[in-house]
Amino acid sequence: MIEALVPGMYLFRKSSFPRVTTLITMALTVLLLANMLEYFQFKGSPLFFLEKLPFSANAIWRAAFYVHITGAVVCLAAGFPLFLSITLRHPRVHRVLGYIYLNAVLWGAAPAGLILAPVAKGGFLGAAGFTIAGVLWWITTWKGYVAIRRHDIATHVRCMVYSFSLALSALWFRVFHVALEFTGIDPTANYVISLWLSLIASIYLAESCNEYCVVRSSNHFLSGLRSLQTRSAL
Repeated sequence: MIEALVPGMYLFRKSSFPRVTTLITMALTVLLLANMLEYFQFKGSPLFFLEKLPFSANAIWRAAFYVHITGAVVCLAAGFPLFLSITLRHPRVHRVLGYIYLNAVLWGAAPAGLILAPVAKGGFLGAAGFTIAGVLWWITTWKGYVAIRRHDIATHVRCMVYSFSLALSALWFRVFHVALEFTGIDPTANYVISLWLSLIASIYLAESCNEYCVVRSSNHFLSGLRSLQTRSAL
C-alpha cells in the first residue's frame, strides 16, 4: 500500500512502476536520514547552523531543531512499515509502530517545526509554507488517532495516509530543491518554490493514495485493519 505514496501511483497503479518508485523513495529517504547524521556529530557547526545565525545560537531554537529532526527520523523509520501488508496482518506490531509514529509527530517533529517556522528561510512565504505543513501534519495525525480510537477504520486510513505523505514532504523538498538548482534560480526563490511544490506534491500523493487504498482497497489491507479493530475492542 505504501506504493501509493510515491509519484506515479495514481497514473500507473496497474503496472510495476509503483514498486520501482517505492524502492527509489525508500532509498532517497535513507539518504535523507543519513544526511541528518551530521547534526549529531557535534564537531564544528554544520553549514545550516551558520546560515541560521543568530537564531542557531539561541538555546530554544537549537533545542526545537534537534527535537524536530529527531522526531522526523523516528516517524520516517516507523512510518514506512505501517503501510506494508505484512505489518497490517499483525495488528500488535502495527499498533506499536503506530504509537511510535504518533508520538514522534504529535509531541516532537510537528510542534518543534512550528516553533522553527517563523524564522524559516524565505521570509513570509517560507514561514507560511512551513506553518501550514506543520499544522496539517499535526491535525491529520491527531484525527487519525481519534478515528482508530472510535474504530473508524476508513477515516483512520485516510488521515494517516495524509500524515505520512506530509512527513515525506521533507524528501520531496530536497528533490525539487536539487532539480531547481540546475536552472540557476536564485537560492532563496528556489527554497520557497521547492517548499510549496513539496507541500502540493504531498497533498496530491495523499489524494492519489486514498483513491487507491481506501476507495479500492485490497482485501488483505482491510482485513488486517479489521483485525486491529477487533483486538482493540477487547
